[in-house]
Formats: sequence, C-alpha cells, structure tokens
Amino acid sequence: MKPINLALMLLLVISLQFTCHLDRTLYQSNIIENGTYIHDWLLCGPFPNCEGCSRENYEHDERCKGFFTDYLQSMKGEKLATPAEGTRVTVPEYNLTRTWFYYHSETEKIPFNEIFEPNDLVVAYAFCRIESETERKAILSVGSNDGIAVWFNGEKVHENHCSRWLQPDNDYVPVMLQKGKNRLLIKVDEGTGDFGFAVRFLDYDSTISNLTVNLKQHQELTLVTQADTLVAQFGTPYKIGTLNPGAEAVVEVFHERTGKIGEQRAIPGTELRFLLTDVPQGFLTAKATFETQQLGVITSEKRHFHGKLPRHPQPRRISKSLAVLDKTGQPYFPIGTYGAIPEEYSILKAAGLNFVVAGTANLDKVHAAGLKAAVPVHGHGDTWFTAVRDTIAKYKSHPAILCWMLFDEPGYNRADLLDIHKIYTIAYETDRINPSYLVITSPTVYGTHGRCCDVLAVDTYPVSRGTILHVGDNIKKAYTDSDGDQPVWHCGQLFPWPKDRLPTAQEHRFMTYLALLEGSKGMLWYSMRFRGYEFITDAPDLWEAHKVLLNELNTLSPLWIAPGFGKSIKATGDEGLIRAKLKTSPVGTFLIAVNTSKEKTIEPTLHAELGSNMQVRVFGEDRTIPVKKGTLHDRFEPLDVHIYQLSGE
Repeated sequence: MKPINLALMLLLVISLQFTCHLDRTLYQSNIIENGTYIHDWLLCGPFPNCEGCSRENYEHDERCKGFFTDYLQSMKGEKLATPAEGTRVTVPEYNLTRTWFYYHSETEKIPFNEIFEPNDLVVAYAFCRIESETERKAILSVGSNDGIAVWFNGEKVHENHCSRWLQPDNDYVPVMLQKGKNRLLIKVDEGTGDFGFAVRFLDYDSTISNLTVNLKQHQELTLVTQADTLVAQFGTPYKIGTLNPGAEAVVEVFHERTGKIGEQRAIPGTELRFLLTDVPQGFLTAKATFETQQLGVITSEKRHFHGKLPRHPQPRRISKSLAVLDKTGQPYFPIGTYGAIPEEYSILKAAGLNFVVAGTANLDKVHAAGLKAAVPVHGHGDTWFTAVRDTIAKYKSHPAILCWMLFDEPGYNRADLLDIHKIYTIAYETDRINPSYLVITSPTVYGTHGRCCDVLAVDTYPVSRGTILHVGDNIKKAYTDSDGDQPVWHCGQLFPWPKDRLPTAQEHRFMTYLALLEGSKGMLWYSMRFRGYEFITDAPDLWEAHKVLLNELNTLSPLWIAPGFGKSIKATGDEGLIRAKLKTSPVGTFLIAVNTSKEKTIEPTLHAELGSNMQVRVFGEDRTIPVKKGTLHDRFEPLDVHIYQLSGE
C-alpha cells in the first residue's frame, strides 16, 4: 500500500501546485492601498489590428479593425471573459488559436513589444482579478501604447483610441470596486514602435484632492493652428474629467473684430476643430467652461493669432543669402548634432561637425573642443520669460554661442503660439547678434510657429514614420510657408525609432542631399543618444559612413551656402524619379542629382544645357562622365546620389 499512498500524495501535491499556478492572479489586494502597479497578469495575443495597413504613415482610425473586434467570442466575449492560465481562444475568421499565459513584470510596464511576435499592427489582451475588502470608489490609472480599452466587472469603463508613448498614469478612470473579487480586462492596440501598458489603482478621495490642488495644470486650454484649422483642447485628457465623469466642456472662439466664430461641446481632452478659411487675420480668444462636482464651474481662456505674426529683422549672424556668418562676417555651413556629451566633443570635431546642442553648463567645454553650441532655453510658465532673458543676457557674449534653441517641436507639444512669439521677441531684444531657432516636426505649423524664430529646423524622421521623400518636401514647404525669408535647416534621423531600425548608410546620404537640393542651409541630426542607444558604439558602420558624408559636406560647404537654391534640371528616361539641380558657387558649378526610388535602377539623361562637349568629374566616385551637347547620361541605383562638377578646380 505504501507505493500507492506515495503516488497519491505526489498526485495531490502536483494538483495543488497546478491549482495555485492557475490562481496566481486571483489575490491582488494590497495594490489598492499603496498605489502599486499591477505586475502579475494573464496575457493573450497577438491578434490582427489593421488589414492591408502599412507601417509607414500608420494612423489610428477606423481602419484599426482589431481594436473594435471582439476576439474573445469563443469565451463569452470581452464583456464576460474570465480566463484562466491555459485557456484557449479561437478566432475562426483568421484560423487563429491563442492561449492565455501568466506573466510577471519586474517594472511597472507590461512590455508587450518584448512578449509578443508579431508586435506591429496587432492587439493583445491582459486580465487579472482584484480583491477588495469593501465596496468603494477608486481611480483606475492606466497608461498605454497605443490605444486602450478597459472592462471592469463586465462593464466597458474606458476607451482611448490614440497614438502615444508608453507612460504610466495617462488616463484616470473612476470605478466602483465591489466587495470581494473584481475582474479587470485590458485591451491594447499597436501601430508601430513601443507597445504595452501600465495599470494601478489610486485612492479616490486623495486623487480627487490632488486634482483640485493642481487644477491650473489640468484645466489648461491649448490652441494650435494646423493649416486652415484652429485645434482647441481643454483639459488634461482623462484627468480633469474625473471631477465630473461624462460631463462636457463648452469651448467658444471669438475674433477680435468679427465676434464669435463658433462653439463646440465635448468631454475634456477632446480635440475640437474650428475652420478658419473665411476668418480674417487677427487675434482670437477661446474660452472653455466646465462644471465640476467639487468646485462648481471652472473657466479657462487663451489668446491666439490667426495669420502671419510679425517677424523681427534677422540678427547680424544671418546673411541676406540666409547663410550663417562667423564672428569675422564670413559665411559657413553649420553641421551639428543632438545628444552629445562633453567626453566626445573632440571626437565630433575631428569627424567634421562644427556645433552641438548643449546647455550653458558645458559652454566652456564646447569652446575648448573648437565647436559652437545651440543652447536650449525652452520651458513653460510665467517664470520662463524672465529666465530666458536672463540666460541670453548672461551668455550671449560667450565665444561658443551659435544660436538659441527656443523650443522643441512646439506644434506637436501644443505650445502656446503667442508665448513662443514672446520668447522669440525676448531673444531678439536681448541678443541682436546670435540667431534663435525652433525645431518643428509638424508641417502644418510651419506658417505659424515657423514665424517665431530666425532659423527653422525641420525634423523629419521618415525611415519609420512616413516616406523618405518627406525630407525634401518638408524643406520646400518650410520655405514656402515662412515666405522664404529665413534659413531652413535639415534635422535628420540618426536613431532607431522604438522597435525599429536605423537608416542605412545609403538612406542617410540620400536624405542629406535631398535636403540640400531643396535649399537646406544647415545640418543637424538626432541623435548621438536615444533611450539607451549610443550612435558611435551601437552603429559603428553607420558612424563610419557618417564621417565620410561629413567630409563631403565640409568640402562642398561653399556650394551649400552660396546664394539661391539652384536651377532645376530636366531629366528624360527617368520615370519621373530624378530630382536634380544646377548650382554655382565660388568653388565651381555642380549638378546634384538623386534617384528618389528605393527599388528601381534607372539610366536617365540629364539636360544640363551647357551647350558644349566635355568630361566632368563625378565628385567622390573617382570617375568622369561625358557631357554631349549639354546633356549627360548616367546610371542610378536606388537612392543613388551623383554630384557632377561641371566647372572649377
């Protein structure tokens, strides 16, 4: 009997272990009291999100079929699903079977991008149970990348279909915890990049109290003009709304002369759009009102300007031809980078860069390395204006100063237009020598925020977000929208978008010369460092290619800073893929041509209209090519760049 009893005991132990294994997510009770993030979950996925979508130019909209599809029908649907470890989910439409599995995270974030494959254009689920000793109100605090939907005890309590970075505590969701066990189901959708979520419960009363204490932060009204539309947003999304769940804010917009433009209602955090096509230039005032349960009606107002804000005269270090001048008045071509640390300043100088983005604390080190500095002065709030004036006044004579960086991506970050223009004015009044610049990622605000600086830096990161031709298109648009009376710099991509790749050496060279073709008067790259990535050590091959490119840029710098943007050259036999310009400078006349295709090899004829037969040197390629009757014929591999020296030494 002993062997039988021993076997029964072993079976009992295994059964108990298996039962505990299945119930690992059932007893999470202390998380409510101390605001601890939930680390233990059952997960299931991935499931398709968007059929036929491309990773380039991906937008979260009605095409995200997966976000709005109930993939848990085989287990009573999202509303009633109560999974256990090992529960299988079947989706006949896609011939898919997925299994719920246990996951413990060591951090507050549940990193779906490290857990699931594939992890682009998909959705995934997470489930846990929460135990409460009493029935009570709580705030469910969630963060996600990208959109998130939440079911609590079978009720859909939250949906935010958005695109954002993965950060904790994005959204507050008021919920009622029932005594005993509570079911929590999370669904997150993903386009490209980071993917995951973070969840915790917060005490209801203290959270509401903190919101009221910091009300000014959460009731802000922001206004951004995008092309011909004013975009208004009242309140921190899914934060101030907890003061009156489900209530709508009223936003009214008035023109200084013609009166009320319009009125719209929406829950706080919603973007409201007011068409400005027929609205005359002038100042606007927007007013938002919102009734709360604790504080009564609260009001926010914001002034804005519709049209073209006045621009100040260019400072002394910007020439009429839009080139940057050194202290002796000689033009030069600025070539810089973000993310540099003092220990590598000398390396960057030797590689061919001549400026870095650096704070005032490092100006002496920048100067010692033979570099210049673009100094950030961006900020927020009432003290910002005084701080900018004091900083510029104190350091404007430092020999390392190249320019002042007023703000980072003001359109994307919804910076107040009149505040940015005021900072621009402060910079001009305090320093008439060194220019100021903005870096702008949203082409729709080139004509508004772009008029609040001396230099407009256009950051276009197309390898993961958009098409590679946007680099040139955005430079061209920046000149058009800002009236062509300020230099435009190219701020290019030298970092891997989260979960994505770096540009190849060929893409990097192509983007640089495409920007130059459209008239870029300076180069700036992001970044030497990004979220643990270090350019020199983590991308040595691209770093070596970058140094070769920097040498080319410096050698041909007189060409880039010469007046004008060059003459467009016609091509035939190119399938419409060639972009080419002829430009003259003190070092000679050059024809720059690029093949805009990523896939096609072409052999076009370029009509340079020189009117003679000769041999021309192809810069950097150790070869010559004949020009016959003003035309030349050459072969272009995908994204090829050829620079033909038509005259000069």
